Amino acid sequence: MEHRIYSIGDLPVTSLFEGYLWLSNASKPEVYLRDRNIVLPSGTNPFIAEGNLFDETNQKSWSIRFMDGLYIVNCFNLEELKDKTSSLKEYLPNRFPGKIRRLCFREFWMPVPDDLCENMEVLKPSMSVFVGFKIY
Repeated sequence: MEHRIYSIGDLPVTSLFEGYLWLSNASKPEVYLRDRNIVLPSGTNPFIAEGNLFDETNQKSWSIRFMDGLYIVNCFNLEELKDKTSSLKEYLPNRFPGKIRRLCFREFWMPVPDDLCENMEVLKPSMSVFVGFKIY
């Protein structure tokens, strides 16, 4: 799987995303349910404190975090990860609209040599990838 560092400008804002962006000056996240384009803040304030966006059509998940004055943006291609060991995790949302009952993530486990097991490979948690909402 190719790894590269992304910038906030690399987000394909015209894709139909399911997910959220939580701005630094907001008490709740801006939620997207595949019904409009993403609106990124311009300037330095407000900034995106946290965001998770899933593009089901292209099977890509974007994770956005703002740390120490910089955006940390990761893109996960779920098509490349489909053969990897994973499990679905669901979390209760905080301050999301009432129709969103769970935040869904796919937790991936990768084989890694372990010196405590004579360098045999063992599965260790590697990444947690946002895959949308559970809506009731």
